[in-house]
Amino acid sequence: MKPRLNTLVPAAAFALAFSGVAQAQMIAPTPYLSFADSPFASDPTTVLETFEDGALNVPGVTASASWFASSPSPFSDSVDGDDGAVDGVTTSGYAFYSASSQSSVTFTFDAQVLGALPTKAGLVWTDVGNVTSGSAGFGEVTFTARDSNGNIIGTTGPTSVGDGTANGSAAEDRFFGVIHAGGISSITMTASNSTDWEVDHLQYAAPVPEPESIALFAIGGLLLAARVARRDRRHG
Repeated sequence: MKPRLNTLVPAAAFALAFSGVAQAQMIAPTPYLSFADSPFASDPTTVLETFEDGALNVPGVTASASWFASSPSPFSDSVDGDDGAVDGVTTSGYAFYSASSQSSVTFTFDAQVLGALPTKAGLVWTDVGNVTSGSAGFGEVTFTARDSNGNIIGTTGPTSVGDGTANGSAAEDRFFGVIHAGGISSITMTASNSTDWEVDHLQYAAPVPEPESIALFAIGGLLLAARVARRDRRHG
């Protein structure tokens, strides 16, 4: 068995060395009224957390301390479609709230629970109330993604978002996202001028082998087979 293992390692290493070379693709903030507006909506592996059961409980994800799912209220700003209709009403659903104490939120993905780090991830900014600078109801938002080693692979912003009011509304909602074949360990959204704001529709997609990776593994397998065949002929 030892010679077989020795021939396998170079082929596997060859494939793995090229499996994560793709650069991160940062998705510019886009209007968002329901999951249908997500760039990941057509991916059947996408996992969506709407917080509509009052908690963050999708598998393999943890969030920054103090954040919680806020109950429906005149100041709640859920994604429009979470109440069953895209009708401009956002106060009858749940959103994830900063507890009037946090200027950033990080969602961390657990590769052991998920089987692998997601290759797509995103989050919807829905509202801001009180601010420490600028005009009330307008936030300065930055979105950052990190790779499996905790290194920053991309940043979007700061982007000015908002409509000037803390009451629930839909037209201001914006999706921020990232795609990275090498895996995403966490995403962070920061509102540099507020600790009174909300997000919603955390979403992430399971990794799908890239065509290049599949080809490389296939090549590695062929090289391995050829090497084993030559060895067997020598010792036959």
